[in-house]
Amino acid sequence: MKRFFREYILENWTLKLIALLLAWILWLFVRGEPGPVRVVAVPLEVELPLNMEITSERPTSVEVTLKWAAFSSMWFSQLLPSCVIDLAGADEGKHVVDLTSENLRIPAGSGIEVLQVNPARVTLVLERTVSKEVPIVVPIRGEPLAGFEVYSKSLRPAKTVVTGPRSHIDSVSEVYTEAVTINGQKQPVQFFVNLNLKDNAMRTSLAGPVQVAIQIGPRRSLYTIDRVAVSAEDAAYTVAPRHLAVEVLASPESMHNLTAADIKATVETKALRSSLLPVKVKPLVRISANISGEVTIKDVRPPEVTVRRSGVK
Repeated sequence: MKRFFREYILENWTLKLIALLLAWILWLFVRGEPGPVRVVAVPLEVELPLNMEITSERPTSVEVTLKWAAFSSMWFSQLLPSCVIDLAGADEGKHVVDLTSENLRIPAGSGIEVLQVNPARVTLVLERTVSKEVPIVVPIRGEPLAGFEVYSKSLRPAKTVVTGPRSHIDSVSEVYTEAVTINGQKQPVQFFVNLNLKDNAMRTSLAGPVQVAIQIGPRRSLYTIDRVAVSAEDAAYTVAPRHLAVEVLASPESMHNLTAADIKATVETKALRSSLLPVKVKPLVRISANISGEVTIKDVRPPEVTVRRSGVK
């Protein structure tokens, strides 16, 4: 008995132990011993058509009940399946999608089985992505110092392109910035403000802040400047009457030096057709550049002049 034990059991015992272990592992694979069951959260991915986006709420992940085969490679890696919804060929509107094992992308050779997906169904609403250019509006709070007023306001840029779902963008006619305050100001001021987009579904092409320049000066009154000469750009034409009355909004200080010679009135003749003459045209009236920021033209009388060929009555 001792001889048997020594020759058949203890002799080369390490090799025999390794053989026994390998046989046990092979038996497990052949027998198909069920592996562990786990519930894991996996990311939910949605494949969309070009220029389309989801406007409804959707989960970013789903719970999947998985069963691993014995000695699955998933024991030795952190790779997990992902849940994918293919809407690449879908149209705008509501889509109810059932989630099954067909939606799960499982790493090759993982040896796992999908038992359940929760939720079993998701509802997604798709809308076309559109863009359009709209003006930028800057809200102004407060008033300048007593005796002063706002002459003008300029923005750079004055417009921006907004992008988003069609139902959100179609109703947008303008976008607002953060408000600026001019309380107690008596001279020009400048601000840099960001857009105030309250719709999270809307994006803008504007990369930086909006530059806002507000011209402020002494309060102005209405004045009338008579006998402002008006002429045609081309000497081959004449205009009648030859003088205009121009009503301007100006401060008393500006009016001290403002004369009819500081206002230029011309008639553009390039687009005129000789066969239609005489014709009535609105003259282009401008103020000298060195005072244009302080004086604003409010009215021109008469608003139109008659243009004729020179020498023709």
